[in-house]
Amino acid sequence: MNWDPGAASVNKGKFYTLMRFLRIEQTLFSLPMAYLGAFVAIRGIPPIQTLFLIFSALFFLRIAGMTNDNLADREIDAKNPRTRTRPLVTGAIKVWEAKALIIIGLAGFFISAYFVNIWAFVLSPIVALIVMTYPYMKRYTAFANYHLASIQGLAVFSGAVASAGLYYHSLYCVLKAVPWPFVIATIFWALGFDLYNHIPDAEFDKQMGLHSFAVLLGDFALKFAGLNQLASLILDFLADFMYNLGPIAYASTIAHGLIMAYAYFLANKGNFGSAFYYNIYSSIVLGLGIDIDVLLGIPKFF
Repeated sequence: MNWDPGAASVNKGKFYTLMRFLRIEQTLFSLPMAYLGAFVAIRGIPPIQTLFLIFSALFFLRIAGMTNDNLADREIDAKNPRTRTRPLVTGAIKVWEAKALIIIGLAGFFISAYFVNIWAFVLSPIVALIVMTYPYMKRYTAFANYHLASIQGLAVFSGAVASAGLYYHSLYCVLKAVPWPFVIATIFWALGFDLYNHIPDAEFDKQMGLHSFAVLLGDFALKFAGLNQLASLILDFLADFMYNLGPIAYASTIAHGLIMAYAYFLANKGNFGSAFYYNIYSSIVLGLGIDIDVLLGIPKFF
């Protein structure tokens, strides 16, 4: 119950503290999913410049979003025994530093989007708004869990817009090229692992008047997480078929499902920390597998 992905040990230096504060490794875990969207949208490999700009946009938006999340929750985190060692709570990261990081992150995101293509830039304020409003939603509704999950889905969506926008001149055509089944599947998958964060805090959140499906559903919350991830897996297989993907894509989808199942087993045993990280690993397996499948163009099953 003491696990916290945002915790930072003291006396390990500013760089370490900053990396824990931003949970920067999760940016790298999201990258294969962004590239999944980019590859599947055009059934090919985008230019190297576009791939770099996708990484840049994801990296900077992660900085802004995670910093804003920590800043909005710092008083709540200070009262929660599980989150009391977060850098903004302990003072290892100052409030003014956090505000500066938000400005840097948003500026870097919008500049990256500008250089991707016109449609990425046009849609960037909507993406930023969804990311930056998340920490306030849990004050009002349990659907804040889906709000967070939609941010993960935006990685797939944004990658698709980045590549499709190079080839289509209308927003309609760009949005049509987005692999929506993968976007929705990613949302269902992320809802599951987000609940692994919230279930240990259900009693605390209830006392603080915060909302989540962990609070709303009580003992059924873990099953709800599992059902969402089962729906995610079904949609992933459907998307593999719809987009005529090959054996590597199907194999990676199976592996993705097996890792999710093991993560659910760990969560059921109360090991929410390991369950959380195994879920992140599952997205890497799925994203990389489909990226490689598109890259190699191996003959399809159907």
